[in-house]
Amino acid sequence: MKIPFVITPLAALMGLAMLCRPIAAQEPPTPPTEKVVLDTDIGDDIDDAYALALLVNLPNAKLLGVTTTFGETQKRAELAAKLLHVYGRDDVPVYAGRIGSAKMGRQYEWAQGFRSPSLKSGEAALFLKNTVEKNPGQVTLIGVGALTNISDLLTKYPEVKPKIKRIVIMGGSVTLGYNNQPPPGVEWNIKCDPAAAKVVYSSGVPLVMAGLEVTTMMQFDAERQRKLFTAGTSMTDALAALTRIWGGDNPVPTQFDAVAAAYALGYSFSDKEDHHVEIDDTGLMRMTDGPPNVTVLLHPRKEAFLDWFGATLKKNRKKSS
Repeated sequence: MKIPFVITPLAALMGLAMLCRPIAAQEPPTPPTEKVVLDTDIGDDIDDAYALALLVNLPNAKLLGVTTTFGETQKRAELAAKLLHVYGRDDVPVYAGRIGSAKMGRQYEWAQGFRSPSLKSGEAALFLKNTVEKNPGQVTLIGVGALTNISDLLTKYPEVKPKIKRIVIMGGSVTLGYNNQPPPGVEWNIKCDPAAAKVVYSSGVPLVMAGLEVTTMMQFDAERQRKLFTAGTSMTDALAALTRIWGGDNPVPTQFDAVAAAYALGYSFSDKEDHHVEIDDTGLMRMTDGPPNVTVLLHPRKEAFLDWFGATLKKNRKKSS
């Protein structure tokens, strides 16, 4: 005899409760460990400080060092070193790159006079060379400023080219401008040293470009800032202070550099295409016929990236390398 299936009131309530229970968003799986060096113009726009925080917080990031580029590189190094100290990473060496004439922004006020054993003397390009040679085929260089230091590395020590795993940059534009519309414009990091960019793009080293196509829309809005800064950790307090110095009362940072840092560690929120890209003397890029020399990131998933980014920074991991 077939027994009728009867739903009791209690069972009905339990089933409804299960249906109404929110499903926790699953984190993306942690990619393999990556050895990286961040080359940054930290201290002008605020996104460099956030990108450095991201590298400290990503569980698979083995941050081997930081080099600073463009203008007052020693001041930039002091800012990077103080942030690393606050982030709990005094073990990460910081090298100032070749000094230029451009002045640094107001964020230096927060770090002025900071001294730390992590601040090293010596040539940034030589540090990059030594780091690559100690870890052949394993180091990704993340360039989120003018490409001067990386160009110096490739020019002075060309023998290291085949030993670099890849270079991931925040820089350039091949389809969009800063207004998130075509035509492409000259992106700042490339404009600051077009000759260096030409060296990097013609080097033959595997190159990935997180340009304006996947970065201009990454505004870290007020609500996301509120959620992050109320965490009240040493890291989020530092980011809140620097964001206020940088942008005043109602800043909305665009997280250009974090997109490149995330991709370098295996967290991709975009599509990609291989292209041959050429650069003129002003820094303007164009895609031309020829063998591909760069992987261009395209079609970003904005909300997914920003949600993941904020949640990752809020965890405030402190670990040794």
